[in-house]
Amino acid sequence: MFEVYRNKKALITGITGFKGSWLAMWLNHIGALVSGFGLEPDTKPNLFQESGLNKNIHFSIIDIRDPDKLIQKVNDYKPEIIFHLASQPLVTVSYENPSDTIATNVMGLVNLCEVIKNSDFVRNVIIVTSDKCYLNEKGKFRFKEEDALGGLDPYSASKSCAEIIAKSYANSFFIKKGISSASVRAGNIIGGGDWSKDRLVPDIVRASFEDIPLIIRNPNHVRPWQHVLEALAGYLKTGEKLILNESADFTSWNFGPDSKRDFKVSDILDLFVINFNKKLDVEISQSEMIHEAEYLQLDSQKAKQLLKWENKWDTKKVLEKTSEWYKEFYTGTQNAHELCLKQIIEYENSLENLTINNI
Repeated sequence: MFEVYRNKKALITGITGFKGSWLAMWLNHIGALVSGFGLEPDTKPNLFQESGLNKNIHFSIIDIRDPDKLIQKVNDYKPEIIFHLASQPLVTVSYENPSDTIATNVMGLVNLCEVIKNSDFVRNVIIVTSDKCYLNEKGKFRFKEEDALGGLDPYSASKSCAEIIAKSYANSFFIKKGISSASVRAGNIIGGGDWSKDRLVPDIVRASFEDIPLIIRNPNHVRPWQHVLEALAGYLKTGEKLILNESADFTSWNFGPDSKRDFKVSDILDLFVINFNKKLDVEISQSEMIHEAEYLQLDSQKAKQLLKWENKWDTKKVLEKTSEWYKEFYTGTQNAHELCLKQIIEYENSLENLTINNI
């Protein structure tokens, strides 16, 4: 599985984050030579430290907004492929500090692209943006890669700008140097080991295991929920395509569930309550300041046809595996690294052997 990465020098920006940690463990499991950098984790616990990656991976604590340190570290690691995950990922924080969000998500990418442009060792680049990069004014609509980009809030605006910058650097510089690149846009990602603030699943976990009230916003909003491994499989398949020189031009890819029914925030909450078997004290946030589209889903037909990617775990199984991770972690049954590796191997087996119908 993903043998193309074996002994490949792979760098992950944002390696200290939730997705970065899962990706580092998967690439390390495959046999890649993994390095990375990111900010100090801002929660306790956090997956990067709980999994032991801080002791087993070559990494640095740097801010991608610092071009001098960025140049130094990329030149030190000399990666062949870069997975760019470093970002400010929270909508609520983008309202509290829009300038920092834009500086990180836009100028941070510019800084990285400048290093890549001037390197003689980087060959492939995967730029992770968001399902929220689309101009979402159409109501119930599944976005395709060619749909208009745009943002009605600081976070989504920063992600649509990142898409434009990624494509402009690819067309202006990367392709001429033989560097292949792509952007990837994944749906709402959940899974064990996420303790971010103001995010639905971590908030449910804290309320369940710390006996505190759960505050949710927009219970009727629909999102493309999927397990972190589903999205990362899409990123790895994209990188595999680039490494094998199957795509020279810059390409964008959607990775989202093809569910037969839409799952609202309240549906996800109800299923977690069942899985955790705990009654929660739920409060609905009445804040009207934050703009979030009521309906967001992705059309991933392009990835299905050209990358042979599709969701292998339906939404109910995603919630079961996520709940299982947290229950085993909090009861001390297994440590974070063991829990992640177990699910990585299970997911790899599903890629090789199973076809699970989405619900």
